[in-house]
Amino acid sequence: MNASIPKKILIVEDSRLNAQITADVLSKYGYIAEIVRTGEEAVERAKSDQSPDLILMDIELGGKIDGIETARIIQKFKDIPVLFLTANTSKEIMEKIQSVTGYGYVLKGLDEYVLVSTVEMALKLHETNIRLKQSEELFRNMFEAHEAVMLLIEPESGNIVDANRAACRFLWLF
Repeated sequence: MNASIPKKILIVEDSRLNAQITADVLSKYGYIAEIVRTGEEAVERAKSDQSPDLILMDIELGGKIDGIETARIIQKFKDIPVLFLTANTSKEIMEKIQSVTGYGYVLKGLDEYVLVSTVEMALKLHETNIRLKQSEELFRNMFEAHEAVMLLIEPESGNIVDANRAACRFLWLF
């Protein structure tokens, strides 16, 4: 891990042994690992002021909601990357993982380097997505506020796909 401030990883796993092994591996690489056992606990932790930087979540959990539904709930109110832990790679499970904006999955019991590498990639991808959203927001604000007429044109078709306020005022005159 390259960051100077340790990243917090929330491990959501109903097996105490698996959760502790995963936490020990992550701690060895400088992460701060916290364990909860149910989806409900994960939602509460994600809502808190001390929310994690990444959630490593089992799909099958104790409690009333599974890992997929827990991820859906969390993503409605907070942008936290979710990396799924699973021992089951059936087509049905893979489709469920793809149905949420997860950052992939890690097979349980794999080499610790695979786990740590996948966690690091998920964190980097999330940071890149945040920077991209910030850039898009900056562009949108500059585009909308600029007094010059600006049009966004689809290169292949030549169609106008967007126009700023100045362009709308200008085109309204004709």
